Amino acid sequence: MPILILVFVGFVGAQFSEPRRPVDLWNPFGTTTTRRPGQGTASDEVLVRLSIGHVIGRRATVYNVPWTADKDPLETERPTASHFDPDPVPLLNNVTVYTFLGIPYAEPPVSQRRFKPPQLMTQLPGEGPFSALEYGPTCAQEIETRPNLKINNLYPFRVSEDCLYLNIFTPDAAKTSSRNYPVVAFFHGGNFQTGSANEWPGHVLASRGLVVVTINYRLGPFGFMSLGDTYTGNYGIQDQRCALQWIQQHIAAFGGNPGAVSIVGHDAGAVSAGIHMLSPLSKGLFKAVVAMSGAEVSYHSTIGKPILAFNNTMKLGRYLGCVQPVAQQVWDCILTRSTNDIIQAVSPTNVPTIPVEFNRYLFMPTIDNRELSSHPLLLLNEVPTGGADLPSPVPYLTGLNKHDGVEAILENRPLGEFSDFEVDESFMRSWIIEYTYRHNYTMNRESIIAAISDYYTFWPDKSDIWNIRDKFIELVTDAYYTAPIAQSTHLHSAAGSRTFMYVNSYNFSETRDNREPRESNQAFRDWMGSCHQCDLYLLFGFPYLEPNLMPKHLNEVVWYNTDRNASYLFSSMVRQFVRVYDPNLPNQGIWPAYQPRAHWFMNFTYHAFHPTDRLGTVDRDYRYSEVGFWNNLIPGLVNYMTTTFPPDGVVERRELVLFKIVCAILVIIVMLLLLGVLSCGYMMFDRRKGEDFDRRTLMTRQSDYHETYQPPHPGTVGPQRIPMNQLSSL
Repeated sequence: MPILILVFVGFVGAQFSEPRRPVDLWNPFGTTTTRRPGQGTASDEVLVRLSIGHVIGRRATVYNVPWTADKDPLETERPTASHFDPDPVPLLNNVTVYTFLGIPYAEPPVSQRRFKPPQLMTQLPGEGPFSALEYGPTCAQEIETRPNLKINNLYPFRVSEDCLYLNIFTPDAAKTSSRNYPVVAFFHGGNFQTGSANEWPGHVLASRGLVVVTINYRLGPFGFMSLGDTYTGNYGIQDQRCALQWIQQHIAAFGGNPGAVSIVGHDAGAVSAGIHMLSPLSKGLFKAVVAMSGAEVSYHSTIGKPILAFNNTMKLGRYLGCVQPVAQQVWDCILTRSTNDIIQAVSPTNVPTIPVEFNRYLFMPTIDNRELSSHPLLLLNEVPTGGADLPSPVPYLTGLNKHDGVEAILENRPLGEFSDFEVDESFMRSWIIEYTYRHNYTMNRESIIAAISDYYTFWPDKSDIWNIRDKFIELVTDAYYTAPIAQSTHLHSAAGSRTFMYVNSYNFSETRDNREPRESNQAFRDWMGSCHQCDLYLLFGFPYLEPNLMPKHLNEVVWYNTDRNASYLFSSMVRQFVRVYDPNLPNQGIWPAYQPRAHWFMNFTYHAFHPTDRLGTVDRDYRYSEVGFWNNLIPGLVNYMTTTFPPDGVVERRELVLFKIVCAILVIIVMLLLLGVLSCGYMMFDRRKGEDFDRRTLMTRQSDYHETYQPPHPGTVGPQRIPMNQLSSL
């Protein structure tokens, strides 16, 4: 009887307990892609079993590369005359990788989840295995403002608010493998306004023995609209953290090591990586950071004051017709607007545009006292003295492209449509004026404009259109990249992170192989130099990619052997840092770490007949004059008032002063006339008041006289005696 009772209780408990997935006898731990008989997947497809559902991916092949996933020629010590490599790596290899595209890592941020923090995915959609064979949608953005040399190039991906997807590229997903590879979590760039993880296929990088995860996160107002409080905004940063948490839970099933995750970010992704280093909420989710062409300390990267974020939201609301008197009502009204309405409202090509004040864009990461308690520049400055804490002082590799400022030219659509991206003196000056306006340089603005203009003028020939464009690229590169990255590198080094810095000088548009000039194409112009994103083309191995895997705007590019060798070296540098937290190539140690008083950097370059085991040359103090100009001189001019005016605008100032003097004289005259009129009126009123008083007094005396006087009776002779007291009253 007791046995029957136990059986009955166990049966009832099993019916009402939390449902569990059946144990797979072919793969009891659910960590492999082993297919069971009759599973129904295609020959090039693989299945990964996760705790939140099954995922189907696809095999792909990277052809003709000089490495394998587990061995690299650069890691092999060069054989001497008496010693030979017993197991050399073949010159050309075909490496198999596995791709899993468009995996949702969070619930769709739509409907009730719109403009709210992300919710980690707990169950993959659908009843059967999730098909991860195609890229997911790109986050909502204004695709017309993407920096692009081809003005009318169609965007190849879907755009939607339902966009929290990631893509996984892994070198091995078979159950026979016992290796756990280092993991790269890649955050794309785009100034928090544009960009997509889908634009960066990780096939080649994964073939080098890394598990690559590219991540979408919300952009623009959808990711960073805020009321200036602790509860709203910074959704894009929270999306990234949610993806890092997903990686910690599930990347082992794809052959990755959750204890060896490195954040690799470009542009806005680099800024995001720095924010995660400073945020206590991201502690423990990563072990190293590679920040490319971006720095969290930059004034152009964050909105430092909550009131500015609040004002930007209110301006967006007014543009969308939300004019309620209460901020929360404006927020709720914006939620009712469509995706396209919001995108068009913040588009710089829209007329009229919402004015952008005190920053580069309307919606960016905000200092909200949750992610960050203060501006990153202030926090990092206080870490060495103990005034602030750095939650994640992990190894830090950062750098830039020599001509990152090309981005500012490519994102200007009218410049490309009407002048083929030519920059003249008036365009450059107008850009400088707008720069000072957006940075709230209200004090001594004329001196700041003059200082910037003079510093970046090509004095031998001020009308040389080509040199003006080169100087403009230098200006933007120094202001947006060189100075902030140098400052960030210095502060991270002083805060305790082992820090390295590089400068990419490799130019895709130069003559290749010392034999033939590069064919003219629309991807790399001569004036672009080491352009923005050129380091990403090297890192992701675009010269090795098959045309069917290449982004469409690069399909026509002809890649040369020098491009492939440069890509091999640059990706080796990043791979070494991700694996051992030191970017020096094996058997080399010529690149010292960046120090507060020894600003070492690697000038990465490659050309024909360059050794394939040398990254470039080591130097120090990269563009120190320009760094001092932007980080010291310009901030000093803001607080310095000149006693004389510059020659520009003297006539206008004199006319303004004369106008003010005339207005003041007229006001004084009007006030005097008004005072005279009031005085005359008062005197007339006072005189009339006195006359009325005299008249009333006289009438009172006459009435008293008639009441007391009595004439003599008839028959009375002589005068009548009157009492003295009555006489006195008369």
